[in-house]
Amino acid sequence: MNEEKKLALLIDSDNVSAKYAQYILEEASKYGTLTIKRVYGDWEKNNTGWRIPAMNNSILAVQQNSYIAGKNATDFSMIIDAMDIMYTGNVDGFVLVTSDSDFTRLAIRIREAGKLVVGIGEVKTPIAFTSSCHHFSYLNQVCDAVGDYDEKTLRKAILDYVKENDDGKLDLVKINAYLTSCYGSINYSALGYNRLSMFIDSFSELKRNSNFVSLKRRGGAKPPAQNTANQPSASEITSVIIEYLERKNGKHDDITKIDEYITRTFGKVDFGRFGSKRFARFIDSRSEFVRRGSNVALSAFSNGAKTAFPAPSVPDQKQEEPKPTLRITKQLFVMEVHKYASENMPTGGNLGQLNNMLLDKYGKNYIAELGYGDFISAINSVPSAAISGNFVVMAKEQSAPAEQKREEHPAQSAPADPPETPETPETAEDDTEEVKLDIYSVKRDIFSFMAQHGNSAPLPQLGAFLTKKYGRGFLKELGFPTMKKLAANINGVKEKSNVLLLEEEFIERTNDIEQFVYDFAHSDGRHSIKALSGKIKKQFAGFDFTDYGYSKFSDFINAIDGVRANGYYIEASDRE
Repeated sequence: MNEEKKLALLIDSDNVSAKYAQYILEEASKYGTLTIKRVYGDWEKNNTGWRIPAMNNSILAVQQNSYIAGKNATDFSMIIDAMDIMYTGNVDGFVLVTSDSDFTRLAIRIREAGKLVVGIGEVKTPIAFTSSCHHFSYLNQVCDAVGDYDEKTLRKAILDYVKENDDGKLDLVKINAYLTSCYGSINYSALGYNRLSMFIDSFSELKRNSNFVSLKRRGGAKPPAQNTANQPSASEITSVIIEYLERKNGKHDDITKIDEYITRTFGKVDFGRFGSKRFARFIDSRSEFVRRGSNVALSAFSNGAKTAFPAPSVPDQKQEEPKPTLRITKQLFVMEVHKYASENMPTGGNLGQLNNMLLDKYGKNYIAELGYGDFISAINSVPSAAISGNFVVMAKEQSAPAEQKREEHPAQSAPADPPETPETPETAEDDTEEVKLDIYSVKRDIFSFMAQHGNSAPLPQLGAFLTKKYGRGFLKELGFPTMKKLAANINGVKEKSNVLLLEEEFIERTNDIEQFVYDFAHSDGRHSIKALSGKIKKQFAGFDFTDYGYSKFSDFINAIDGVRANGYYIEASDRE
């Protein structure tokens, strides 16, 4: 054939499957050079699978809206463009890819103009159209095996495609378009699945987060063992920070400077190994330090922390101090809460940071030893203390004593208020009567309860806790027949053997979201909450703050350590 002919390739996506894309291009190229390549369809209404092949082969995708139901607007658009191209005189012929007889008159008109007409379509194409073309190729003859598939073939195709394109943001739409271009319309019901997403969920090698698919990171896919071995331990990092702070006047410094010093000492440290990617969370988890905003100081428990490195000169009794054996009492708990809230007035102290400090100091079972079901109930029992958002504050203004002790070791200073008698059970009783029942509060309580029990909770124990707080009829009021049905409606929670578990993917995603919000608030300039909302939805598809038990986005922001929603803006709450 004459390869010097300039041809216009026009494809009717409504009548030809995208699985034939590569073969159409190869067959059309036999008759000349394809100077114009276009595919027509209503992309907003129909997902025909042509988008990916069009992008990969420089085919212009022409959007044609359907103005009237029942009318084929795609045909009209394609015919009009063909006539415009023909009258420009820039091509020697056309390749019309369709199985529709409506293009018969167009083929005849092009022939009358002395142009070459090549038709490509399926075997169902009416003879009226095929006979109007100079040449007609049947796709069934050009590519007999295209479209044949079984479950094994599809699984291999999906795995290969994900491995080649795994960037953490591989959309289901792209996978569906790729499969459609290879195999046409796929009947997932015949394979035992209602839709593609359910088929993806059946892969042991893949994980799906809303509409995004990626490979599961197994042990072999992680960095080599020697990289982990070269990472410093928590005790080594702690000792270096203590030595650094002891050289500072006042034994405190900005957390950013400490982080930079750690990086210079050890290189890039993966703090995710200790439960969170953020350095601030690592500081909060160590009883040797106390953090107020961005300022970090040595605590009373840092005296013997040098034993993290082997030091034979340190007495044995010193080596026991990094693991304090203090036993919590209600009186001690009241003192701790009063002191912490007072030191952080007027804005208040972060509840999460306070809980981490108490966990390190009194052990993971300290709340149960106090006789409370969760951390919030314990805080609500403390006289003169109140919860504001995600912060604990003193009911009476007592910020002056905290300001005077700014340069002292916080754990060594006296509490702002004298400890009140802990035997006031009626306080807790009064609080439970005032609790308002709504799905948001219950979600927060479930997450809090699970966090207090190692990210898991036996359903009977959780049910008893919620019943005690909200009353026996709380499930019925929320519209759920059982605790399992309630748990099934909470994103990030799964039930196994009558025990609720927080999904690792949900925990990882939550940490990433919190880090994103933290970095956004701490970047230069002033930032609006609306701008953050747009960015976070773009970065984390399917994000919904109500999944975490908050009815307002600003409440979700305030629950994150180190940031605060201030009117229409978000700001760093740890700035001096």
